[in-house]
Amino acid sequence: MQILFIGENIHTSKSGIVTVMKQLLESDFLKQEVRYHPIYTTSDNLPAAKKLQCWLMAYIRFLSLLPTADLVHIHHAIGMNFWLTGGMVYIARLFGKKTLLHNHAADFHLFYEGCPDWQQRFMINIFAAADANIILSTSWQAWYRSVAPRANWVLLPNAIQLPEAADSKSFADEQITLVYLARIEERKGFYNLMNIMPALLAQYPQCQLYIAGQGDLDAVRTLIADKGLLNNVVVLGYINNDQKDSLLRKGHVLVLPSFNEGLPMSLLEAMAYGLVPITTPVGGIPDVVTNGENGLLVAPGDEPALLQSIAGLLGSASHYQQMSANAKKRVGQDFDLRKYKQRLVVLYDSLK
Repeated sequence: MQILFIGENIHTSKSGIVTVMKQLLESDFLKQEVRYHPIYTTSDNLPAAKKLQCWLMAYIRFLSLLPTADLVHIHHAIGMNFWLTGGMVYIARLFGKKTLLHNHAADFHLFYEGCPDWQQRFMINIFAAADANIILSTSWQAWYRSVAPRANWVLLPNAIQLPEAADSKSFADEQITLVYLARIEERKGFYNLMNIMPALLAQYPQCQLYIAGQGDLDAVRTLIADKGLLNNVVVLGYINNDQKDSLLRKGHVLVLPSFNEGLPMSLLEAMAYGLVPITTPVGGIPDVVTNGENGLLVAPGDEPALLQSIAGLLGSASHYQQMSANAKKRVGQDFDLRKYKQRLVVLYDSLK
């Protein structure tokens, strides 16, 4: 099967969408079943004019390859990205080609609600025009179905390659390692975490927080200095897969107090290594994390609850050890990348 595979440039972007795209493009299993023809639309941190130029080149490649394609698989987000994606859906229909929209946006509902009625109707028509729409969680599935009931919605949560020789964890070592693995921004709850760190370290001075992700690192380092956290907080910035493996092997707790999410890859990756997540019940997170069983859930922006949850977990070594084992087991059962690829092939075949 010949598939046009459309999304951000995997060589220059570092988003969660790119992580999923790489999983599929680099899969030996999928290479036996399909042939992907990548079409890259845009990249991180480009000016508007450059982004439009990238999209123009993507459309030219799209039109040149479309006649010989069997299926168009498009990864999309919000804003202009979504509208340009919609254009590809309609063009593919004119050529009699099947289309699959892959919804990654963590805040699509806010984008939708912020648009006028005529744009909302256009969105609904785009979803209905696609032959299938992938969503990442049951909560998103319910929302999308309420908005566009005529569209074909397919639940396919993100998945990961399970790490080798990664055991569940305990607080056997004197130092406790907290991990923040996400883009450094307000939407991810980063500044809420930083606000509680002085109080947390007053109780548990043996804690070390590692910050891994894109963002304004100079501003973050200034913030850390202003809060007197230089001895306990390490800023790594964006890290590669080997660095991530090393960090997650020594980490104990993932702190991800997000306001909006799809299904964060960092959550699945951390839990697969046995880290216990302290996060929020948004997007697809409640599909993975059961409060008190394999992680802890707090309301977005509730800093006292975030502090209480982290401190309470650090003060209960036996409960932590059981939750670590449960976290690892949960991801291994239902978010294994091998099973994900098999389900994707079944979906592709159903659209022939």
